[in-house]
Amino acid sequence: MKDKQESLIQLKREISQTVDYWVCYRVGRTLYQVSVQEQANGQTNEGEVTTERFPFYFGMKQRMRQLAEEKEALGFRPLTEAEQAAHVIDEPEEPPLDPGFFEPAIRLAWLLLGLGILLFVLPYERLNNFAFGLGLYVWYETFGQVGLPKFFRRYFHGMFGALMVLQVLSAFELEREVQPYYASLSVLSAVMLVLLVVQYHLKETDQIGQDKRVSRRKITEYPDFDE
Repeated sequence: MKDKQESLIQLKREISQTVDYWVCYRVGRTLYQVSVQEQANGQTNEGEVTTERFPFYFGMKQRMRQLAEEKEALGFRPLTEAEQAAHVIDEPEEPPLDPGFFEPAIRLAWLLLGLGILLFVLPYERLNNFAFGLGLYVWYETFGQVGLPKFFRRYFHGMFGALMVLQVLSAFELEREVQPYYASLSVLSAVMLVLLVVQYHLKETDQIGQDKRVSRRKITEYPDFDE
């Protein structure tokens, strides 16, 4: 229950013959705001869904509280327990990856694979610097991608941490010792990029003919929210 409360805020305001609902919730690192207005005759007007994307999870809770305080200043109030049981929204799907990302991803995968092979067969320590620089570039390119699956996002963040460790070890004149690790990390990262592209295309194939638009129904008909 605590996690649910922290990831979902529901407010209500009654003005004359209309009732305004405002809902703020987070899915992954995306913050959503939904506004719905119900009139006395039963007509429902749905507002535009507003999203905010955060590079990290830090700051999301504070942002939700800030938005809620702004709404409360406009006359909104938190829903009662009875109202909360009936006014909860569906969890939307994460936005898909931009297909334009996959062409450079394949090029980067080939570069990583080739560099990894060179690191395995050539005892040339300066190749470590190329592996470090290319790895940072790959992390930077994946870091800002909206819709990157959580597994791949965690891997590339882990790759960034591993690169930092290897670079520190290289500063202690351990270039030769860390070279196999640079090679392994480069090859593994190339494989992960290819798997990311393959997974996307397999998913797209399975979803042919399906409508992937996020459903926004009348707020009183939403089932229980569970992130």
